Amino acid sequence: MGSGNFFSLLIFRLGLGLIVLLISSSLYGFTPQDQSRIKQLQEDADRIGKNNLDSVLLLLKMAEDLAIKEDIQKVQAENAWIKAKTYYSLRDYAQSQKFGEQAIKIATPIKHFQVLGDAHNLLGLLIKREGRTDSAIDEYKLSLKYKELLSDSLGIAKTLQNMGLAFRALELHDSALVYYQKSIDIKSVLNDTLSLAKTISNLGTYYFDVGKYQTAIEKFQEAVKIYSKGNHQEDLARNYNNVGSAYLRLGYYQLALNFYLKALDEYRALDLKLEEGNTYYNIGAMYSYMSNIPEALNYYSKSLGIYESMDNDLDKANVFLGLGELYLKDRKPEEALKYFKMCEDLYAQKGKSSDLALVQHGYGKAYAQMEQYPKAKAYYQETILRQKELNGTNDLGSVYNSLAVTNYRAKEYNEALSNYKKGLDIAKELKLPALTRGSLLGLSEVYEALGDSKRAYQYRLQYETVKDSLDNVEKSRQLAEIREIYESEKKDEQISQLELENQVVNAKSEANAALAAKEAANKLVFIILAIALFVLALIFYFYFRQRLVLTKLKVNEEKESHNKEVNQLMIQQQTKTLEAMVEGQEQERKRIAKELHDHFGSLMATVKVNLTTVASNKEVTPESELQMQHLAKLVDQACVDIRSLSHTMHVGISEAFGLVPALKDLTNSISQSGKIQVSFHASNCAEKLDSTIEITAYRVIQELVSNVLKHAKATKLTIQLTCLEDIINIIVEDNGRGFDADFLMKNSQGMGLKSLQERITELHGEFEVDSRSEKGTTVIIDLPISIEQTLLKV
Repeated sequence: MGSGNFFSLLIFRLGLGLIVLLISSSLYGFTPQDQSRIKQLQEDADRIGKNNLDSVLLLLKMAEDLAIKEDIQKVQAENAWIKAKTYYSLRDYAQSQKFGEQAIKIATPIKHFQVLGDAHNLLGLLIKREGRTDSAIDEYKLSLKYKELLSDSLGIAKTLQNMGLAFRALELHDSALVYYQKSIDIKSVLNDTLSLAKTISNLGTYYFDVGKYQTAIEKFQEAVKIYSKGNHQEDLARNYNNVGSAYLRLGYYQLALNFYLKALDEYRALDLKLEEGNTYYNIGAMYSYMSNIPEALNYYSKSLGIYESMDNDLDKANVFLGLGELYLKDRKPEEALKYFKMCEDLYAQKGKSSDLALVQHGYGKAYAQMEQYPKAKAYYQETILRQKELNGTNDLGSVYNSLAVTNYRAKEYNEALSNYKKGLDIAKELKLPALTRGSLLGLSEVYEALGDSKRAYQYRLQYETVKDSLDNVEKSRQLAEIREIYESEKKDEQISQLELENQVVNAKSEANAALAAKEAANKLVFIILAIALFVLALIFYFYFRQRLVLTKLKVNEEKESHNKEVNQLMIQQQTKTLEAMVEGQEQERKRIAKELHDHFGSLMATVKVNLTTVASNKEVTPESELQMQHLAKLVDQACVDIRSLSHTMHVGISEAFGLVPALKDLTNSISQSGKIQVSFHASNCAEKLDSTIEITAYRVIQELVSNVLKHAKATKLTIQLTCLEDIINIIVEDNGRGFDADFLMKNSQGMGLKSLQERITELHGEFEVDSRSEKGTTVIIDLPISIEQTLLKV
């Protein structure tokens, strides 16, 4: 049975079913007591949510109108809860709280536990936003009580997660961890992936708060993988931001910037201004760490503009703190003190003890720059006491380093050594490379001032080691992040909107039909007949339209199939031609080399023997003997030249030894010139490969090395060869002047990188060029191990 006939029959049956349904509705009618109808209207309103508030309110009004007297309070409580949830998604928190409290008021006397559990949980979120965290915890406890009465495991898990967030806001991190873990345990059993991702992300924030940034990154990335599989852009962006902040604390600035920019793109697409402002702030902080003052000021200004438009005092305080730190880097301590004072006032109003400790640290650094060392040390000591009370171990390490800097400037070297070592101990305990690096450098400087050159050198060496390690780790992680593909399918919002509008239209039509059931039977008959005719017209329309679409699809499929076969044959023929050409060239080189070596070499050796014999004849005059000796020397030189030419004509790869020895000879010969430093590394290439693939690989590397010598003006060249199970990986890297790879690949004429790329592509390999101006060039090539097997697959 054809797909067109099947589709037509399906539409016909649906149409017939609709007609029967309409006729039965006209005979019996929808009664106001129909509970399933009320439930359907509420579910439609809940599903539409923030996309169409007017439709939500209309559907809930229709549901309430259909309710009987005995059920009116139950329906009103449920409607109030749906309104509270809808306004929360619209970020209208005042209206959300109003309807949440209304839902609780209506649901309490009738003991509607589901509404009570959900509404108390929502009120907890709203109250926590106002900074009343203790009251929020009370709401969560009420929510847990009702969820437990209902045995609602998922609801319990979500409320436990919110409890963890509340305890985190109170900086009770151990209590927060307990609630996060309880939530994860329940969600793991329920296999609720998306809800589990949210709790895993919150667990990442716990590890961030306690200074375990590497573990935090692992948790955030775990959540990212889950959110990337669906349309969860806001959650994805939040975790991108979290990963960026963790990398920033570890000192991996470029990695942090990459994730911040990903988050910024998502927030802009969703038009979430507050989150966009937070990301601007994070990028400003990152540039501040890098001492890039203009860029830091730019992003701080963008975030401050958004916060001021939203009257968000706490976030403004964070920006003021960042600006204070930035002006310290710009050696403007008086300006920094102004901003520290502004944020101190706001933090005090909000009761942010941990942030006040950061302000005290800023005051200390400002007075240290002003060379008011006693005042600076007093602020540092106050900060240390605050951080110890708050268990802020990571920030405590930074304060010890700052105090040590002030001791050093005041020539209090023993105190400086003690404080640097305290900072170093914390840095090593928490595995913080940036803090470790600062402590080691400071210790080196202090020992140098004390005249202990040996210890100064030891700490300086450790500092350089950590610095190089930090750079190498960031580079490798950055490459890994670039290669990793984050795929997320985005829904077509226009289609979704149309579907929602259609749902609203259908709901209105059905409601009108229910109300119209009370009218006269004759009028309903005419309406039903009109609808029946309309449905039949739609059936015929879709039937002929489907037939036309199927016909076009069949023609396009046949055309695509034909084109695909032609292209496949052309590619196969081109590959075979290239293989034959390469093989022919190599055979011709071998034949000429053998002819030169065997025939002409032996011939010239014979001539040499004859000439020597003549020269040794005693009857020959001294003049002729000298002439003969001269000729013998010329023949010797000819033999040497012919032997050299025969080796040069060979492919460069010894059939007895293979590709790796040939490449070693190539790099040794280049290195002997003394103009460029060449290194060659081979991994897992002990066995000799197929001669065809060895020749191809050698020619490709020869061409790339030639390009470097001709154009790159490099001083270092690295060749890496890795043999895997199915492929050979080739990496040729130089530190030359670089070039615009995209432009060159599109506009180059004749031979060069473009021809190399085409050759690799024809052999079913992969070719990648990474080059930036004055940053060198890296070429990465993957070649199949067996070209013959590759050709058989074509």
